[in-house]
Amino acid sequence: MKKRIVIGMVVYSLFFLMGGGYLVYTIETARERLDRLITLHQVEILREHYLIQIKRVQADLLLKDTIYARRFDTMVSHIRGMGHIVETCFDCHHSGEVQARIEGLWKQTQIYENALSRIITIRANAERMAREEENAFRIGEGLTEQVGTMIAFTSSRLGERTQQALDEIGRTKTLFYLLMASIPLLSGILVVVLIRGLTRPMDAILQSTRTLTNGDLGHRIEGLKDEFGELGDSINEMAGSLQEQIRRIELTKEELAKANRELKAAQEQMVRAETMASIGTLSAGISHELSTPLSTILNMVQLVKQDVRPETPLAKDLAVIEYEANQAIKITRSLLGFARTSRTKADSVNVNEVMEDLFKILELQPQAKSTTLVKDLDATLAPIHAGAGQLRQVFLNVILNAFQAMPGGGELRVATRKIGDGTFEGVQVTISDTGVGIPEEQRKQVFQPFFTTKEQGTGLGLAIAYGIVQEHNGKIEVESEVGKGTTFRIFFPAGHEKAT
Repeated sequence: MKKRIVIGMVVYSLFFLMGGGYLVYTIETARERLDRLITLHQVEILREHYLIQIKRVQADLLLKDTIYARRFDTMVSHIRGMGHIVETCFDCHHSGEVQARIEGLWKQTQIYENALSRIITIRANAERMAREEENAFRIGEGLTEQVGTMIAFTSSRLGERTQQALDEIGRTKTLFYLLMASIPLLSGILVVVLIRGLTRPMDAILQSTRTLTNGDLGHRIEGLKDEFGELGDSINEMAGSLQEQIRRIELTKEELAKANRELKAAQEQMVRAETMASIGTLSAGISHELSTPLSTILNMVQLVKQDVRPETPLAKDLAVIEYEANQAIKITRSLLGFARTSRTKADSVNVNEVMEDLFKILELQPQAKSTTLVKDLDATLAPIHAGAGQLRQVFLNVILNAFQAMPGGGELRVATRKIGDGTFEGVQVTISDTGVGIPEEQRKQVFQPFFTTKEQGTGLGLAIAYGIVQEHNGKIEVESEVGKGTTFRIFFPAGHEKAT
């Protein structure tokens, strides 16, 4: 922008400098012409005086020897004045042609003066005097005609030159007026151009900064040049840097949030694992202590039933005792199974094969008749190291819960996938149903031992499944929406070697 301003001021100054120079040159030329015209007019006046002097002398000749004759000294004075005027012409003309004419006029004047001198000085008879006077008069007439012709010729040319000089003065005056009028006009144009050159990029920068202030860091300033272009590039770089910093902050926030979620999940899994380990130990003890008394009670009831008639009230009471004893034994066996989940040897297992075997068993279940089974098994799955029986127990517990969540029937979808996101490599098993769903307040409790919403459930199925998954260094997640269904995702790592 500074370069444009400097160039504009230089052009502006040169324009007026050239205009002023031309105006001064024109004025000086006009002045010289006027000086020459004045000189020419002076010469013209001298010629007219010269003509007047000749006519005076001619008049003196005509009046000689009359009552109107002038005095001798007056006639001499007229003759001398005529000669003086011719001499003055030599001081004004210097060109060869004009100088020659003046010299001819001077000679003719000398002849005229000599003729007049003879008339004045000689004393002769009347006839000779008459001839001398006639000769002098003819010379004077010729001289008068010659001077008159010169005056007429020079007057016309002097008029032309005078008109040319006046026209030149008029053009100079017009140019002067135009130059004076162009000063404010060009100054105004220059000011407008400079103001627009300053305000337009400044408005663009101001509008862009407002846009950036409002949070649109993707906006960029374009179309500016010179210093404003450099300023726009700096603002664009600043906006890009801020945008990059904000993006990094957002990524950092997301990473922190993800790490926080993972940490929280790890803490929950740790607490759950410790809780289940403690519960497993307690369950093993309780199962061991209750198994023998319950078996004894069941055996005694069966012996007593042999001696009691079926239609008696005692038989009915014994039947109730037998049922409850069997239920208690069932619970103790579940507790024992929950406590002993870590005692199975791991082998190389294909999850799809476990699923196919399990599907054959599920076809015999009554709930399978009202349920649509959708299988989506990834054929590229690699085997994992796990206990096939334990995997079957995990999947069976989850699927049986899905059947129970769809008492009126629905869709059961089972999918397997090979996964690898940089943080976890292995197999993902997804089991989804379209059942009643699990309320949000109960989702965190579904893996807790003895938590159940079923009348006949023991609350150990998902707890056992969770323990098996944890034992294989995997993880299990649940998503659910009431009225739409539930999805369990089970992850098993690849290449996990399980101890015996």
